[in-house]
Amino acid sequence: MQQQPTQHSSNSIPANSIFRISLVAMFTLLSTALASAQQANYDDVVVIINTNSSISDSIGTYFAAQRAIPSGNIIRIAVPTTEEIDSVTFEDLRQQVEGFFTHNPILNTINYIVTTKGVPLKVNRGNIWSITSGSSSVESELSLILGPYASNIGQAGRFYSPYYNQRVDFTRKQFGFFLVTRLDGYSYSDIKNIIDRAAAIDPAVFGYGKFVLDADGSKSMVNGSLNGYMKGAVAELTTRNVLVDFDSTTQYVTHSSNVLGYVSWGSNDVNQGLYTDNAKPYHSFLPGSIAETYVSTSARSFDYPPAYGQSLIADILAEGVNGAKGYVYEPYSSAIANVTYAFPMYADGFTMAESFYAASYYLSWMDVVIGDPKMRINPIRITGSSNNGNGNKSTAALPVELIDFVGSASGRSVQLRWTTATETNNAGFEVERKVTTPQSTPYQGGDDRGGWISLEFVAGAGSSNSPKNYTYSDVNVAPARYAYRLRQIDNDGSTHLSNEISVEVLPAASAVNTLENYPNPFNPTTTINVSLQERGKVSLKIYNIAGQEVATLLNGFAEAGATAVRFDASNLPTGTYVSRLQTERSTVTQKMMLIK
Repeated sequence: MQQQPTQHSSNSIPANSIFRISLVAMFTLLSTALASAQQANYDDVVVIINTNSSISDSIGTYFAAQRAIPSGNIIRIAVPTTEEIDSVTFEDLRQQVEGFFTHNPILNTINYIVTTKGVPLKVNRGNIWSITSGSSSVESELSLILGPYASNIGQAGRFYSPYYNQRVDFTRKQFGFFLVTRLDGYSYSDIKNIIDRAAAIDPAVFGYGKFVLDADGSKSMVNGSLNGYMKGAVAELTTRNVLVDFDSTTQYVTHSSNVLGYVSWGSNDVNQGLYTDNAKPYHSFLPGSIAETYVSTSARSFDYPPAYGQSLIADILAEGVNGAKGYVYEPYSSAIANVTYAFPMYADGFTMAESFYAASYYLSWMDVVIGDPKMRINPIRITGSSNNGNGNKSTAALPVELIDFVGSASGRSVQLRWTTATETNNAGFEVERKVTTPQSTPYQGGDDRGGWISLEFVAGAGSSNSPKNYTYSDVNVAPARYAYRLRQIDNDGSTHLSNEISVEVLPAASAVNTLENYPNPFNPTTTINVSLQERGKVSLKIYNIAGQEVATLLNGFAEAGATAVRFDASNLPTGTYVSRLQTERSTVTQKMMLIK
């Protein structure tokens, strides 16, 4: 028997409500106007085909023919057909693409790049679960080639996009990078459907197409949270001639019809398993529809049959959505497209690629956008004023009046709280941390020993004359003294630093021996932290899921206290492993996941 979902009424916008605002004049479509990709000029688009892949050739050739893309805009490369490649293979791919541009006089006329199924999808440079990872999607790396930001390709971490929250027509000349999308799905039929339906958009779609925003009522609904993005989108969309279906209960919404835009928590919705399988919404999507899901690795693969864990955007593409954004590795929540920006821009006549990129904070990261980049549902483009920043630095006066910024430690977590009195054009805050424990003191916390690292982006309130409260929890923090600061980011991309605060995380006292490892999952190394209550004989061994011993890390006497042991699984296959700590008094085990 399915449990009845709990109703949440704290949100100011009623749950399960449909809004339709009669601002018809703004969006009245002439009978002769078509929001069709067939009317668009695709001379500023290049298509990449992998000659080693027959499906890549079929898709690229078909798309180019359907959009009248000039034959001189087809880039043919020869690379492996695997979805995942290493850095060396990517550099070969990159050189072939860059070589095409250097030998053809079209570089300065191109704004969009489209890759195809059969072209590699992601670059594994290791450390895929870290915010400072060099791993990325192929598409996000290609966006920066041959431009002012090309030095960021392959580097640790991500690059702030100069197009974030810009409501202006995109050109590479102005912003310094390409908008790159991918044509992919489980099958040729799915991908052809994406192409064909993007050219068959009903000019009267605003009369019946709706945006479905499915929040998880068990999670935070405050402004700046991912649910808060949905609330912001609802507020924006209700000023336009569109239908909006917003659900803030714990129900996972399925089987909606006439869906034009969709966002949900996917497999991260704690109740989705009560309503569906593998977080599939089973919606009826309209031509021109777009979607985002709050799922870390939603675009990790488009191979069929799928290997589940987290949900996949390939499933909603198979259901009929025309465009979607996903992530090839763990991008952290700050990389998720802010639908407060994406959905209204798309409704206002911006292209799919413009809408997703303007709503996405990073480049040279793990994002990938699937679909026809120039797909539009509204032939009347409504732009807005916006200052174009470079996304990096500014010496202008701080547009946010910060009242306080404090932090406190509780166990292995640090709680940060800050309050603003006023805000002007505030996109949000990047939370940054560094270790200040002396170098001589042992530290097992990861990769921030050498300097500042970025932890998370917390969206701001934009412009406000009333106090706004913000919080962030830094969890699973190793014992040490830390400094924290806020990098406040304007809507034009310029940044300003707050003062630093200091927080100390103390080793936790325990009545029993403890065992844990970080990171988990890992590839290929992890640090196993052992806490012993008394001196004695200790054994620490690693076993595979079949119970076979694969490594012995400790075997002898050890002193009471904390001990850190590094486990290198370079020679082991992907899978679940168990670490077992055995003393004369107790045995403690810990599951570990190796993902290569």
